[in-house]
Amino acid sequence: MTADPWDDADDRIGVPVAGSARPKLVETPRREPPGSQEPELRPGDTDLGRPPQVPASAAPLTDDDRRRLRQAEEEQALQDLAEAEEMLASDPAVMGWAGWFAHPLAAAFLIGSAGALGLFLYSQVLNVLNSLQSVQPAWVQYPGYAALGLLALAVLYAMTRLLFLYARLRRNRQLRLRGLEELHARTRLRWLAHAKTQEAKARLEEYVRIYPIDTPKGLKTLVRVGVTPQTAEELSKVRDELLDPARYASAGEWFERFRDGFQSKLDAAADARIKYWANRAMLVTAVSPNGLVDGLSTSYFGFAMLADLCRVYNLKAGRTGTTVLLARVFFNAYLAGNLNDLEKLAEDQYDHLFEQGFHVVGVGVSSNVVSKFLGKVGAKATTGYLNRVLLGRLGRYACRLLRPVTRE
Repeated sequence: MTADPWDDADDRIGVPVAGSARPKLVETPRREPPGSQEPELRPGDTDLGRPPQVPASAAPLTDDDRRRLRQAEEEQALQDLAEAEEMLASDPAVMGWAGWFAHPLAAAFLIGSAGALGLFLYSQVLNVLNSLQSVQPAWVQYPGYAALGLLALAVLYAMTRLLFLYARLRRNRQLRLRGLEELHARTRLRWLAHAKTQEAKARLEEYVRIYPIDTPKGLKTLVRVGVTPQTAEELSKVRDELLDPARYASAGEWFERFRDGFQSKLDAAADARIKYWANRAMLVTAVSPNGLVDGLSTSYFGFAMLADLCRVYNLKAGRTGTTVLLARVFFNAYLAGNLNDLEKLAEDQYDHLFEQGFHVVGVGVSSNVVSKFLGKVGAKATTGYLNRVLLGRLGRYACRLLRPVTRE
């Protein structure tokens, strides 16, 4: 019996025994690393393990589809631009509540005011001429005619001066800082905000560059409207700072410096001119004999004040703003001429008040004469003060339209 060579083998696995044959190793196939072979994909399959989820009705974009998409993008861009232009309105807000009807309403107001003033002046001129011809002697008639002629020529001179000045000045395109800030807050429109900011800055740089403080003629004109040589020197220093491109890190700082350092000095000069003409209107209308002189003198002061304010800012208002300003000049003149009725009522009230006061304190001698005199003076002072208030409001409104920069 032949012995099995593996029977005498050591129980330990892997220890060879003498006379034993080495077992044959079974060769296993080598596995390829994953990804080394290109997988075979079925039509429509992806390497993610499942077919793509594509709608059955999907198809490549046609030319008509591309055209409609491009049109929708253009409409959205135009809408964004319209919103931006609304926030950055170039013209000052004149009648914001009226919207699209701002200019037609302003034109109607101008025509109505001019018509009312014309009818009032016509009736007053007829009354004054009839009074001069029928009541006054000859030596009073001719000086009266000359005075009326000079007053009418003064009004025409002020109006013509304003018109010639308006023809030479640039229109004010007011910068609204609040609109720029709102535009910067919108991520989608930041590129537009940056472009509008640079455009506004360039426009203001051109404004300060051509402001007439370098030529003797321009400086002389500014001195006549209240801009002193010291103020002009300060404006020149601020202008040099604003025209230095490396001085300010952001456009916001530049705008604030322009508003606080340059425009504020113009505002101070404009406020002084408003007070100057308002005080003159108060004095003249307080001592004027009738409503015709009140209306004509108020018209003259209104046109003269607007001309001075345009010279201070070296700008003119837009079309709608100009219409509203002229309408308010005519309306103020009409009110000033018709304050005689209010003046008589105020005179009666003052007369009664002073008469009662004299009786209370025990003054009886000539109390009626004194009370009537004080009543007359009080009524004239009230009329003059009301005309001062009206002209001051007109001047402040004009400044709001002529300022290059506003926070609104």
